[in-house]
Amino acid sequence: MSILRFRITFDDYDDIVRDIDFRADQTFADLYVEILKSVGFDARHKGVFYLADHNWRKGAMIGEMHGEQDSKLKKTDLVDHIDDPHQKFLFSYDEEAKWNFNIELIRVMADAEYKVTYPKLAASSGIPPVQYKETLIIPTREKTEPDGRGRKPKAKVEEDDDALSALLASMGQDDEEEEEDGLLADDAEVAEAEVDALELPADLELETDSEIAKLAEEFNNTIDTSGSSSAESEDEDYSGFGGDDSEDDEFGSQDDDEFGGGGYGSYGGRGDDYD
Repeated sequence: MSILRFRITFDDYDDIVRDIDFRADQTFADLYVEILKSVGFDARHKGVFYLADHNWRKGAMIGEMHGEQDSKLKKTDLVDHIDDPHQKFLFSYDEEAKWNFNIELIRVMADAEYKVTYPKLAASSGIPPVQYKETLIIPTREKTEPDGRGRKPKAKVEEDDDALSALLASMGQDDEEEEEDGLLADDAEVAEAEVDALELPADLELETDSEIAKLAEEFNNTIDTSGSSSAESEDEDYSGFGGDDSEDDEFGSQDDDEFGGGGYGSYGGRGDDYD
């Protein structure tokens, strides 16, 4: 039985070429399957075959086929529509994607090769395009409505973020409490150190931390007012030399008794003796 070799090319991709051999009794349904198989396409969409002239102008429709569905192409032999040694066909696949193929008979061989299964891919060149083009999804930021002052409010926080924030807040609160307790302990230690620096009576007993802190505060106040207190004490020490009436009375009465009652004026009476 004779072998028919067809060259299949894409209408929009001239560098992609597939040569496939068929037996003369094989059908257009076999051609449908082998074309899609040679370029890596699936058979989920409808394909339609047309006759074409030498200028690749579309002619009469031969038939259509959709996957494994029943079609008259399964009973239409290839030789039934070959009238020229360079017979041409057009094959359109997937109405949405509009993949168009050009099919040309390029060789007729008298006998089949020994133990070769047909259809057979005789030659292949070029990388076919991707059947399904991926749609790029660009993520968009969540739009927020501006508030009355023209500022955009903050986006809502998810529940996981709320739980995390609550956990961090509780941890921060615990740290603050521990730090506060540490500061109170440090204050108590400072107060005890200040009390230890005081010269306290041996029999003085301090029972609570509040008494210690109070004593330390009084000690600080005593240091701050040391200048004024020392001045007052000096005034009290030297008050006998002019301002204390009791001392004046004591020494004055003695002078009056011993020297004639005039104090230093008594020396005047003795001056009369020298005269």
